[in-house]
Amino acid sequence: MAALLWKSLLCRGIAFAVFCVHGCTAKMVMGIADGSDYQLVSTFCFNFPRAAQGQIAANGHIHSQTIVSADGHKFLVVNYTDILRGLPCEELVKGAKVIEPLVEKTKEVVAYDLTLNVEPSMDGQHIAAVISRCGQTINAEYIVEFTNPEGYFDKQFACAEQGMLQSYLWLTFLTVVLAPTYFSALRTLHRRQAHNDLSAMFFTAAAFFGVRVWLFTVHLLVYSRNGMGLGMLLFVAQFLDFLSTTMAMVVLVALVHGVYVTKPCIPVGSTERTALIRVTGSFAATFLISTLFCGFKVDGPISPFGVLRGAAAMPYLLSRTITGIFCINQGMLLAQEAEAAQKKPYILRFAFVAGAWLLIMPVVMLFSGEDSWHREAVIMDVASVAMFGILLWDFWPTRFGALFSCIKPTERMHPYAEFS
Repeated sequence: MAALLWKSLLCRGIAFAVFCVHGCTAKMVMGIADGSDYQLVSTFCFNFPRAAQGQIAANGHIHSQTIVSADGHKFLVVNYTDILRGLPCEELVKGAKVIEPLVEKTKEVVAYDLTLNVEPSMDGQHIAAVISRCGQTINAEYIVEFTNPEGYFDKQFACAEQGMLQSYLWLTFLTVVLAPTYFSALRTLHRRQAHNDLSAMFFTAAAFFGVRVWLFTVHLLVYSRNGMGLGMLLFVAQFLDFLSTTMAMVVLVALVHGVYVTKPCIPVGSTERTALIRVTGSFAATFLISTLFCGFKVDGPISPFGVLRGAAAMPYLLSRTITGIFCINQGMLLAQEAEAAQKKPYILRFAFVAGAWLLIMPVVMLFSGEDSWHREAVIMDVASVAMFGILLWDFWPTRFGALFSCIKPTERMHPYAEFS
């Protein structure tokens, strides 16, 4: 009965996904422009299907609705590279592909509704929509839609985001299939009363990761319908990513130190404990700062993490790199000790798993381009799935006792430990 219910829910989820992605066509952004000189509204990259012989390729569209209360405003379509180069407002206006003056003819607030055709010659070009008022303060409200000519479920996303929805539908399917395995191991360990701090944290981190993937996929599905997604779901998903990643990092750092594997704990006040606290503390602090500055945004690049390219994320990426190297180094040192001889295969495996998982994000972010973001996000999440899977193998109930053979005394296991 449970299996039939599980299959029924899975089929309904797939049907819902197919329904949601059918007919989606546009990215929408809205907000208030209140800076000086110019303000970037959003960026987009149009993708045009190859027209059949004898047929005219369909155009894309930019639909802009703006409200201005002062003269001098212009709606611009420019190359995104000009924004990255930091060109001044006057240079942006001179090099713009489209210039639409938002002229106020009366002293009342004026609303403009503008639709621009985008020809197939713009295929693959990264453009930016900008509201400018050179030399003056901007005061405008806007709703801008970028519409690709096709209705397939990946065509409403910008170039760097195309393919992300399909990938996360598969990733969601994978996590749903694996969920009963994790739940079975969790329930067995709980029934045997064998859990320790690390196993409890591991299963919590794995659960947070799975829920984050599901929530982010739902956000993408809604995004494919309205071009905006659900901001609250994105907020919860990125916060769960912070919790899941931080907890998994703590588990791995503890394992490479041999906690419960070769020793019951790390002595209070020891140099080893001080180094561990500094590494984990800096990791958590920089990740939280990165999430607050880079995440929780529905009008920027679509990201399942609170990490984007930029100065705000650099401290976290550096801290993550240091933590990965720290884990490898600590694991190698512990494996050489005599007391860890029997557990050497475990220690080395945990060290390399921790190093690979922690270092993959900085390496991918460093050596890849902005246009491959959808592949980068999926690679990093697949790496997380692999990391959780490897740890589950060692945390499996039939192997749990062999791994965690050095447990600290508890009242249940050693009620008179204080007299020993």
